[in-house]
Amino acid sequence: MWNEKGVSMIESMLTVSVIFVLVSFIPAVFQLKSSLHNQMLELHASQAAYEGVRIAKTTGNTEGRIWIDDVEYTWHLQNDTICVQYNHLDEERLKCVNADGESKTIKKALH
Repeated sequence: MWNEKGVSMIESMLTVSVIFVLVSFIPAVFQLKSSLHNQMLELHASQAAYEGVRIAKTTGNTEGRIWIDDVEYTWHLQNDTICVQYNHLDEERLKCVNADGESKTIKKALH
């Protein structure tokens, strides 16, 4: 089955299939990008906790703020546990690390 320009039905179906496959990757790419961004924020929170412990040991301060990639990380040190608070979209996150290195992340919706 040929049309007037010489393009067959199979070629048209193949073109539509390729376009459909490419479009179906868009949600997966968005999900991957979102997941990587969340992991980056968690890594930066860990980095802020490390810097907070280092500052607390050298200066005696038990709280402070660190800006990393335009995100503010606020840390508080209490009883061998450091907690880092930061905002991501419409969530407030709190990552706490104890003296044994065990960490816990808590997510709360902003008011």
